[in-house]
Amino acid sequence: MREAIKRYVEAAQGLTEVPRERAERIARRLAGSGMIDREQIRDVAADLVERSRENRRKLTEFVTQEIRRQVSRVGFASKAEVEQLRQRVQALEAANKRAGQARKKPAKVSKKAATRARTSRSGARKKPARSR
Repeated sequence: MREAIKRYVEAAQGLTEVPRERAERIARRLAGSGMIDREQIRDVAADLVERSRENRRKLTEFVTQEIRRQVSRVGFASKAEVEQLRQRVQALEAANKRAGQARKKPAKVSKKAATRARTSRSGARKKPARSR
């Protein structure tokens, strides 16, 4: 009798999902031991299956939360943070490319305008050097 109760408790508190067939086997053993009525077999089996699913969900949730907590303690970037940085890098690369293209394409300047620009920079036009 204790063995049947122990199996029921282990199945109900198990970390893995209990298949319906196994839950029904456990419920039949409990009924055979006199722990439950024959009419309760279905309900007990369904309860075992539901409890095992809930336990599995809770365990999965706990492990997920613990992993997130540990990852944040270590300082790893989240998927969202990595995505934000990726987008930022892409924007900077595009801006850099546009700036590079603008520098490579200077405006066409006529000879006359170029001469005027040199003259205005130096202040006065230099006389050509004399040859001796």
